[in-house]
Amino acid sequence: MDCSLSDTTPLGDKRVTHDLRVRGGGGGGGGGGGGTEPYQDVSAMAEEKGEQPYPIVSPSLLASDWSNIESEIERCVKAGLPHLHIDVFDGVFLDSPYALTFGPQMIEAMRRCSKRHTCKILLDVHLCVYGPARYVEAMAKAGADRIIFQWEAMAKQANNNNNSTDDTIGQLEQAVELAEAIREHGMRCGISINPQTGVDEILPLLESGLVDLVDILAVEPGFGGQSFQESALGKIQQLRRWIDAKGDESHQVDIKLLVDGGINAETSPLVIEAGADILVAGTFLFKHPSNISDGVKELLSKKE
Repeated sequence: MDCSLSDTTPLGDKRVTHDLRVRGGGGGGGGGGGGTEPYQDVSAMAEEKGEQPYPIVSPSLLASDWSNIESEIERCVKAGLPHLHIDVFDGVFLDSPYALTFGPQMIEAMRRCSKRHTCKILLDVHLCVYGPARYVEAMAKAGADRIIFQWEAMAKQANNNNNSTDDTIGQLEQAVELAEAIREHGMRCGISINPQTGVDEILPLLESGLVDLVDILAVEPGFGGQSFQESALGKIQQLRRWIDAKGDESHQVDIKLLVDGGINAETSPLVIEAGADILVAGTFLFKHPSNISDGVKELLSKKE
């Protein structure tokens, strides 16, 4: 399998054909134990090619050592984890001066680090920000492969624009427009929902065909190390049933389910059994007493 890394835009302009009827309704210090990571061969963007077995683990760089990010990415790659999760908080959407993380310049630096490896690295950028549309072009230029935006950010934007008497319709229109912009900039698109948000709210967006991933947050966004909220399990199950049912109809729905927050050796079997494809883990991996590779083994050891 070819593990070379192209210098071009990560996915090029891969636009999708989607159902426009969607509009019709209204119109630190993460060195852990410091153990040396045993090198494992990783595939070249196997997820994109549909060749990667699921479930997989995606390290959250929010919990890494930001002062040595190149080394932290190296640790992830050597542990066989080319799918990286990057949380972008602006300190506004989450009203805290401490909820301020990475900007486009840091994403670009991460991309430069990733190009030093023989295998392609997937950069998932989770925008937990106010006004996410303004970041699309900058993140595309920085090298993001996929943007995951918050559904709840669309509600705030729709309320401020006040273009519709139906906030839900306005929220959906904003989300579709943003997803279109993300795809038009050559990136893949995902949607994230907070613990208090129900799955039914995002199903019309999933019907559009613009989104290939749902990020189910099992903790409140903003800070690592929180306890897992079991309400996420019901959302995973509901989405898995919906995806499986759509696969029985005239068109195939290929949407991956990602779970982020409170993932450890105790909670990972629960989310895998519920139907999760991607487990985002931060504190558990980067602060593992042995090394990241051993952490991954613990997370996936009960998947059989």
